Amino acid sequence: MLQIDKIDALPFESIQYFTIPSGGTEAEIFSLPIYSGIIKNLPAAIDAIIVTSDLQGVVKVKEECLLLGEYLADNLKTIFDLYYSKIDKEKVLVLLCGDLYTSLIKRGDSGDPSEVWKKFSSIFGNVIRIAGNHDCFENGSDSLNKIDNICFLENGIVKYQGLTIAGLSGIIGRQDKNYRMPEPDYLKALSGLMNKDPDILLTHLSPEAKGFQGEPKMTSLLERLSPTTLFCGHSHWETNQPVFLKNGTGIINADAKVFILTAISGD
Repeated sequence: MLQIDKIDALPFESIQYFTIPSGGTEAEIFSLPIYSGIIKNLPAAIDAIIVTSDLQGVVKVKEECLLLGEYLADNLKTIFDLYYSKIDKEKVLVLLCGDLYTSLIKRGDSGDPSEVWKKFSSIFGNVIRIAGNHDCFENGSDSLNKIDNICFLENGIVKYQGLTIAGLSGIIGRQDKNYRMPEPDYLKALSGLMNKDPDILLTHLSPEAKGFQGEPKMTSLLERLSPTTLFCGHSHWETNQPVFLKNGTGIINADAKVFILTAISGD
């Protein structure tokens, strides 16, 4: 089983960006923290994992506005050159947990995050992604599906370098809205994925855990099943540390955070 061995308490880098805060109408400046950590028992073919979610911001570069995720990907290239120069970027796995689009016109706007996925795929070895409830695809995602090192999991499993990775897009909600499922359907889909004993589970939705906001029925379901490593977002948790459920499932909430987890061999 994968094991998050350590995550530094403080970010070693951060990125300033603009977004409209909750209850606001005008964009304000926020900071995206980037944390380093160590993960045990990764396959030898993977040297590091990048995990992030809910990059709902815009960075202004000269006269151009870039999605925060696009700007982040370019900055991570530089960060790896500076801090992780011994790691081959082709051996880096990127896990994107949804809601990678925003605008500065209206808080909660939905849109196409494809450029973020493409940017990450042009720099790192493989990108596995799910969709959040603010991600939509005006022109479909067929062009992305043709890129060899991008894998989209709406509700499915992929095998990558010896890891079994499950992904469930969207959240619980009204079925007539973007990437939402009725609660029974969501829990059934989650149960079906967990029955495959994934090493990693990606969900946009967070479970409720240790007083942090999330879905309690999701928590109850996960605690009845075999443990896994869960990366999620949607609800912001004021912690960068892993939170563990009763069955040993370790959760990293990546909402508006970035984690670079480098590999060490398990003893």
